[in-house]
Amino acid sequence: MDLKVPYAEKDQAEALGARWEASRRCWYVPDGVDLLPFRRWFPEQDPGLPGLNLRSLETYVVTAPYRCWRCQQDTVVAGFLMAPGFEDFSVWQDDPEGQGHWGGGEGWRFAFHVDALPSPIAAQAIMRAPRYRRAFSQATRSAYWANHCPACEAQQSDSRLFEETGGPFVPRADGDWSGHRAVRVKGAFAAAGSFGRAIDDATAIPGVRAGSAPSPSVAIAARPNADARGFSILSRLRRWLGWASSG
Repeated sequence: MDLKVPYAEKDQAEALGARWEASRRCWYVPDGVDLLPFRRWFPEQDPGLPGLNLRSLETYVVTAPYRCWRCQQDTVVAGFLMAPGFEDFSVWQDDPEGQGHWGGGEGWRFAFHVDALPSPIAAQAIMRAPRYRRAFSQATRSAYWANHCPACEAQQSDSRLFEETGGPFVPRADGDWSGHRAVRVKGAFAAAGSFGRAIDDATAIPGVRAGSAPSPSVAIAARPNADARGFSILSRLRRWLGWASSG
């Protein structure tokens, strides 16, 4: 995990085990090192990022084996799986005031293209996929939390992981989730991003609802005419802006 260490505190960070990467000019926590002693140097969220539009009382960090597209080395990637009853904030076209609403999400969904994530939540993914960090993507021309290859540092595109057929976090025709592992997120999940297609057999992922009862769903009605392919906050905003300008 990358750290935001003031120059005056660099010796303290180094004494705890942080390392300096000259090519990126930043301090980071090496793989396998406990993150808790470094919490005061966790990077703050960019204040210019959009507000958090996803929240869930029951969420899992799911890891999966994956082969890097660049160097073909095997690695581990992570994603956040939200349980049925998660909430999604969006602006509806039939809202005359354009203020937006929280709506109940249907089915199990992976969050992706996450561009804002509280540090305590991000740390829980980094513990299991140490190269998970926020970085700029040339493909989307934006920054979001993404997986990176530990061998060559190549960014593993969220489109490949969460949207394309055969990706580790899309519905699987064979129903085989045996290579995946899930650990429940401590605390309530919140993020700014999009979510993917419904995972109907998510409870087959090892670790999902293992040995515990499901959390109560949020008592909010689902948005009518929900699109089973998933939603993108950017596409929703574009549709709303087009509707607003024509009115």
